[in-house]
Amino acid sequence: MSTYLRSTYLRSNSLWSKSLLVAGAAFAAASLIGCGVAVSPTANPTPSTPATLTVRAARGTVTGGQQPVAGVNLQLYQAGTTGYGSTATPLGLPTQTTSNGNFNLPSYTCTAGSQVYLVGTGGMPYSTVTNANLALMVGLGTCGGTDLNNFIDVNELTTVASVWALAPFMTGIANIGTSPTNAAGLANAFAVINELVNTANGTLSGPTLPADATLPMTEINTLGDILAQCVNSAGGVAGDGSGCGDLFHLAPNAAGNVYPTDTITAAMNIAQNPGRNATGLNQLQLANPVFTPAIDANAQVNDWTLAITYIGGGLNAPTSVATDAAGSVWVTNSGNASVTKLDYLGNAISTASGFTTGGFNNPSAIAIDTGGNAWIANMGSNTITELNSVGAPASGTPYSSNGLDSPRSIAIDGSGNVWVANSAGSNTVSAFTSSGSSLTSSPFSGAGTNAPVSVAITPK
Repeated sequence: MSTYLRSTYLRSNSLWSKSLLVAGAAFAAASLIGCGVAVSPTANPTPSTPATLTVRAARGTVTGGQQPVAGVNLQLYQAGTTGYGSTATPLGLPTQTTSNGNFNLPSYTCTAGSQVYLVGTGGMPYSTVTNANLALMVGLGTCGGTDLNNFIDVNELTTVASVWALAPFMTGIANIGTSPTNAAGLANAFAVINELVNTANGTLSGPTLPADATLPMTEINTLGDILAQCVNSAGGVAGDGSGCGDLFHLAPNAAGNVYPTDTITAAMNIAQNPGRNATGLNQLQLANPVFTPAIDANAQVNDWTLAITYIGGGLNAPTSVATDAAGSVWVTNSGNASVTKLDYLGNAISTASGFTTGGFNNPSAIAIDTGGNAWIANMGSNTITELNSVGAPASGTPYSSNGLDSPRSIAIDGSGNVWVANSAGSNTVSAFTSSGSSLTSSPFSGAGTNAPVSVAITPK
């Protein structure tokens, strides 16, 4: 069965950051101009201030290894907006769990549309034991869009789900943020948390996981057990032989020269460096795993990359993948000559057969232009196809001629021109305008071009 795998954290392609550029509130003003409404210029416009919302109190519990943890210090944060890993803003007053691990969050004010998460640090996993290295978290989502009156469970599984989803945006507990132009990417990453875990009861899977998607539950449970053996202890430092010490020693930063001192930072380092010390980390899990099913403690583990598997939308022997500005994923399928579109949560937008109209013939590559249109290279018919954002073929598509010869790769430049690598004997690169016409002097050859199989566009 053909599948599409979405990794919750891959720094190399930042799948969950998605590198999104989103056009925002200019639409309303632009709609008025040109509709008979007189608009007077403003010499010194006043910058708008983002709206704030007051969120009512919520309640929940903190557990370590499914046992309540007393005395945990809880702090809500609003994710930063000045850059990746930028400083988050504390929200409301801190609070602490009771002897039975329960807590009541005070009401707080946050910026509308911002992303909110909850962190718990320290506490007493046992009545006579204090663990200063304990750190657990849960991503709660969009301010104003999340019902925080629901019960909130904070445990090792919510921590794994939150850290692996947010790792591209993290440099520490109080440093989760994005660039000013990628708010949608961060929102999509927070949305993934609710696919992985149910934040109301701390169990797998989340309420928004598509019906035809599959979680790597065994891997998530095992990571939860690895954290739990440190959480339910008196703590430690890297290299001291304790459970926490062994975890911290095996989970340093990317450079390998700074060791974590809390379980959230340890989890972040593992997520950002998933192939390092993977088997050694697996051997740290609890002798009697709390979260099951889990990987055998003696098993060889290659890495701790987590991936959700999707099978909907007509996926059939997929060959290439691209994402658009809304975070939707487009996939070419060679098995049934179609194109699949999934939304940012993996829900199928295309039908069970995919998009099939457009002259597809062994579609081999796909790219998305700034207008949200998908461009597909068809190796089998020496053509390229253009689909609009809802999967309908553009007028005149598929486009042919212009030297197309077993097109293998496709890319789009900042002017909307479409560049195609021709892998057969012509040793050329074809270029089209955004309307499908041949670019002047195309196809291009020479400069050592020989059976090209890939093409990319420089930023400038």
